[in-house]
Amino acid sequence: MRVALASFEFEGNTLSSQVHRRAEFARKVLAEGDDILPAIEGRDLAVAGAWEALRKEGLDVVPVLVAHGGSGGIVEGAFYRETFDKIVAGVLSQPVDGVFLALHGAMICEGENDPEGALIAALREVLGPGVPIAASLDLHAHVTPRMADNADILVGYETYPHIDAYGTGRRAAELLAATMHGRIRPVTRLKRIDALLPVAGGSTNGTAPMAEVRRLARLAESGGRALSASYFPVQPWLDIDDLGIAGVAVSDGDEDAADAVAKEMVLAMWDRRRDFEIPCRSPDDAIREAVRRPGRVLISDAPDCVGGGAPGDAPAVLAALLHAGLEVEAAVLVVDPDVAARAFALGIGQLIRVNVGSALDPRFHPPAEVDGVVESLHDGRFTYSGGISAGTPGNMGPTAVIRAGKLRVVVPTYATYEYGDEQYRAAGVDIGDCRIAVLKNPMNFRTLLDERTSWIMVGGAGPTTPDLASIEWRVKKRPFWPCDDQDNPVFMEPRRDN
Repeated sequence: MRVALASFEFEGNTLSSQVHRRAEFARKVLAEGDDILPAIEGRDLAVAGAWEALRKEGLDVVPVLVAHGGSGGIVEGAFYRETFDKIVAGVLSQPVDGVFLALHGAMICEGENDPEGALIAALREVLGPGVPIAASLDLHAHVTPRMADNADILVGYETYPHIDAYGTGRRAAELLAATMHGRIRPVTRLKRIDALLPVAGGSTNGTAPMAEVRRLARLAESGGRALSASYFPVQPWLDIDDLGIAGVAVSDGDEDAADAVAKEMVLAMWDRRRDFEIPCRSPDDAIREAVRRPGRVLISDAPDCVGGGAPGDAPAVLAALLHAGLEVEAAVLVVDPDVAARAFALGIGQLIRVNVGSALDPRFHPPAEVDGVVESLHDGRFTYSGGISAGTPGNMGPTAVIRAGKLRVVVPTYATYEYGDEQYRAAGVDIGDCRIAVLKNPMNFRTLLDERTSWIMVGGAGPTTPDLASIEWRVKKRPFWPCDDQDNPVFMEPRRDN
């Protein structure tokens, strides 16, 4: 039996001003047909985990297309339609007995707010009801009725920070194989509540609220109530009407059980909604506090999280570092292609006075004036050491390091998803030698914590602000949590027109 395999992964953000095209995907992962296996082999991607599982089940894999664009604003409509058409045509190019899709689940495109749902629905229409479709999803997926109605199997990541993309792809593919071999009859159900939750408080580890939700999901599976139980606290920076937290369950032919487990998952998040808040400081307060503390301090620039769709160009924390007149070693990264180009033109050792930041999205902060010296220049290439992109290449493009007193400012050309400190290491900066280092994410930086390292989160304006109630919601209708204090959950009625 043959399984068509494809991936189309991108996390959108309607608060971002960016439009992502083919070039952004090509810098990450973009391959078709026979070029797919070399592009994903040895990498901890969901699609790679699925390929391994399908082959172990004795199924023939028909590689169609893999596109991984990371995070950003919206995807250009023309590129989306081109990729959509290639996937559908590739699936239909020869008879197949099943389809596996690796999706993020929170893509937004020009003219389409549910692109993954549209893709799954299109495949269902051309394949008919007899060919099972399975999809892996990010934990922050915006799961829609169109996705749940047309896929036989939906399985989400278990972890945040995300470390199980490969395993999620494998688990979803194993359920697909079991379906094709006639061992199970999957039933997938979706339950949603009209609420949003701060991403920064959504760790699935330790005593965080999502850790208990994760435990409940595994109990539902080990107790035989579900083949798969998934929870989706959702990517909250999507100003679209049909958005909310979700629970999804897959059962073996038992609709009532799937309904009950899906509802249990989403209610478990709702019941803990007040525990997701993380205290935030202003940039100036954060730097003052960091200087007072012993040991190393990591500053989370949460409003400018590249992994959540921000451009990585916000200079607010940079400005605070400059204003503080630091007497300790510090490092910060701010994307600015023009400044990187100017530093390359000047050369190493040359003096440079330049405005840094807000080059891609000037709506939130003025640029910060940096007066220093070009310390080093780099090609900006690196390999991710962990997380959902483990083993895949990263490319910041030409990257300059400007030294301004005790502060080193890393200036890449392109924004890249942060997992650990790969970007700093690619620029020759060891943040282990810094008293203060700034990371542009609200979660993954915690993989760098040790007994001598503490952290502070910065709040404020930006495409990924942790203060969801501060956002000027134009499309999503109120009331909803956390903009409005609600005691009872509002379940979202199924809609098939999104």
